[in-house]
Amino acid sequence: MFLSATISQNPRLAEYAVYLHQKGQIRPNTYVLDLDVIRDNAAKLAEKAQKHGLNLYMMTKQIGRNPEAAKAIADSGIHKAVAVDPWEALHLAESGIPLGNVGHLVQIPSSMVASILDHRPEVITVFSTEKAREISEAARTRHRRQDIMLKVLGKEDMVYPGQWGGFREENLAEAVQTIKGLPGVRIAGVTAFPCLLYDGEDIVPTSNFHTLIRCARLLEDILDRPLDQINAPSATCCASIPLLKSLGATHGEPGHALTGTTPLHQHAGQPELPAMVYISEISHRDHEVAYAYGGGYYRRSQIQQAMIGRSLDEMMNRRVSLRKLEPEAIDYTLELEVGKMPVEAGETVLLAFRTQIFVTRSEVAVVSGLQTGSPQLTGIYDSLGKQLS
Repeated sequence: MFLSATISQNPRLAEYAVYLHQKGQIRPNTYVLDLDVIRDNAAKLAEKAQKHGLNLYMMTKQIGRNPEAAKAIADSGIHKAVAVDPWEALHLAESGIPLGNVGHLVQIPSSMVASILDHRPEVITVFSTEKAREISEAARTRHRRQDIMLKVLGKEDMVYPGQWGGFREENLAEAVQTIKGLPGVRIAGVTAFPCLLYDGEDIVPTSNFHTLIRCARLLEDILDRPLDQINAPSATCCASIPLLKSLGATHGEPGHALTGTTPLHQHAGQPELPAMVYISEISHRDHEVAYAYGGGYYRRSQIQQAMIGRSLDEMMNRRVSLRKLEPEAIDYTLELEVGKMPVEAGETVLLAFRTQIFVTRSEVAVVSGLQTGSPQLTGIYDSLGKQLS
């Protein structure tokens, strides 16, 4: 999906990733992150957000909760993280990254509420009055009050499978009255997901966004005060920040923009540059199909093409298509349609696609100095951000 964009806009990353694999310094099924470009992308996002009066939280699940990359992002102006689940929140907090939003898209389990509160997140997203009550009780034992954010759903809103949850718009007013009476929490804002999506040409608001704004106005009327947050995640990037602001959002949560891999980044001209590639290796072949080691496949990745060879120069004329992997399959291997092309075991396979590293069994290699001509491999991590070497 992003192979052509990466080769044209960040060839040094592709070249060095192939070099590392051929030298045996990284293994197949490894994502390679360009720390310099991630840092630069974060700085561009931070500057754009500041210009438009928008606040940002970094999302790191796509890059495997990588603490090295997260610290670079924080140093570049996006200081706090949104954690997709409490395990990510704890990992980031223990790595020194301040927590912004915890609890969206996964609620905090009852046994983990106390440990999350001990890391003092700016806000916790809740889907129910029961969860708000748990947080209130835990906050009271700590003699403090925790800001919370309500996730809302409208009748016409879309929700991805496995992500259902939130306050239905028609029941919101009643729920707010209950939560107002909880002494350990304060309603600080409202959120929904996904608020923006790419429609094939541009990033546009969804029904969820309009629900978010209606619910924000309702909350402000009930509470008789402005909300601190109207948080509108999904597809946050330099191109969409003005839209977020114009529609009434106060917060965005860039994830794929940090690696230049939102769907919009298939096309040239975006401020954020590609900062991630995936490396595999030819395992074997059978007639006109070659098989590369898998482990990093993500069902919505839309992998289309790969390049094969032992150097980037060689690969330029050795681009092949991938066979679609069915949803019920385990990605032990990726199937490459090589035709009559000579292919050898051990050759590098280079790909670039939309990912969620935290749901894979991949490794993550972080490299720096590429853009200044002094490349170095600074660390290798697992898919959940634990350093391996």
